[in-house]
Amino acid sequence: MPDADRRPVLEVRGFSLKFSRAAGVPNLVHDVSFSVGTGETLCIVGESGCGKSVTSLALMGLLASPPAHRVGGTAHFEGRDLFSLSERELADIRGNRLSMIFQEPMTSLNPAFTVGEQIGESIRRHRHVERGQAREQALEMLRLVRIPAPETRLDAFPHQLSGGMRQRVMIAMALANRPRLLIADEPTTALDVTIQAQVLSLVKNLQAETGTAMVLITHDLGVVAEVADHVAVMYAGCIVEYGTVADLFDDPQHPYTIGLMGAIPSVGKREGALATIRGSVPSPELMPHGCRFAPRCPFAEQRCIDAAPPDKVIAGVHRVACWLAPVEQVAAPLSRKEFA
Repeated sequence: MPDADRRPVLEVRGFSLKFSRAAGVPNLVHDVSFSVGTGETLCIVGESGCGKSVTSLALMGLLASPPAHRVGGTAHFEGRDLFSLSERELADIRGNRLSMIFQEPMTSLNPAFTVGEQIGESIRRHRHVERGQAREQALEMLRLVRIPAPETRLDAFPHQLSGGMRQRVMIAMALANRPRLLIADEPTTALDVTIQAQVLSLVKNLQAETGTAMVLITHDLGVVAEVADHVAVMYAGCIVEYGTVADLFDDPQHPYTIGLMGAIPSVGKREGALATIRGSVPSPELMPHGCRFAPRCPFAEQRCIDAAPPDKVIAGVHRVACWLAPVEQVAAPLSRKEFA
């Protein structure tokens, strides 16, 4: 659901993907559209299993085909459709103009090479500099991400670093070639709160310095409130709501978004139990025919079961895929109790 008033670095339209070519198998990712502009942060939020990471891996060209099969859609990065590029063309962009921070640095970093060698390899691949120059630039990146004693850490192996330091190494590697777009897949997962705040602050500062656009994938609404310009709420492979961060926090419209908001612990005196959303994300082979959230939605009607809802414009760039929207006109204010 892109914003037509911005010139995006990345614009995804109607992207659909499945892991089977058989007729009648539902799309795992269905009709996904979003965009992100220079210096902006788009957060894609949702539960595990909603298709966030699969979407990011598809954009990076890192899904094996087969089994992955793109059903339709485009993804234009700096005017070029990523899905139409050859593997060699993708390799020239990946790690250079387009970079990714993966969810778990311990499995993403090669245990057999030092962190300096791994950062330097990316620099040498795209900048064509000598080994000594690449080492100096890798050292500068470690300084940039504020790793203590970078001269020593440069020759350390991943297992010799803490989780927070490994994540900083991943950030240094992703930003080494000053990418135009950074995709960050839950970069603060498994980090304690203090380190998480430091990593987020680091990414925001580096983004401000370089003008890099960022797609941040997360399930943490606290992170969303901290860093997002725009938010796409994803459920069962579909974007069910899209808008500015103020739109989503001040006026959530989709029952799934409202349920997620209701599950956030409040600051101050606790009143009653936190809300829960009953059930779980459906498996691909059991995807509902109509609205994919209908089996878990306390407000579902027969039309929700029968047909997928259209996108509705609420105001500005705020859009929602729900038959009931805008909720103020069709239902009483939706409170946490409906999801309890």
